[in-house]
Amino acid sequence: MAIAIWSSHFETGIDLIDSQHKALFEAVNRLEASFSLGNTDDMVKKSLDFLVKYTFEHFQTEEQFMCEAAYPGLAEHTDEHDLLMTKVYALQARLAEGTPMTMDVLTFFAGWLGHHIYGTDLAMVQFLKEKNHKR
Repeated sequence: MAIAIWSSHFETGIDLIDSQHKALFEAVNRLEASFSLGNTDDMVKKSLDFLVKYTFEHFQTEEQFMCEAAYPGLAEHTDEHDLLMTKVYALQARLAEGTPMTMDVLTFFAGWLGHHIYGTDLAMVQFLKEKNHKR
């Protein structure tokens, strides 16, 4: 069962960002499948590690776009990214210490991703598109 459902409502119209967002949804779903199937902690850890690495790379892409466009919401947007990364690094540390992952964590990831894309990212993309049309 997929916990993160991609919808056209999340599409930004920027191919690179859309493909990265779709990959993040898929990564959350792979993590959920690994967890739900009762895979070993090592397999769950590998799925989480991939999700964390890819999320970090995606955030770098967005932040580069925002810097290049002098996006006025850069600091707030970056703060949201930083907050999520702090939470996922803490989760990685807990897993390394032997604390099991719960479904609440997966629900949080899926919810955060949808909320962030539909709110914060779409506002950023609107600015990027308007700035690009003024050139």
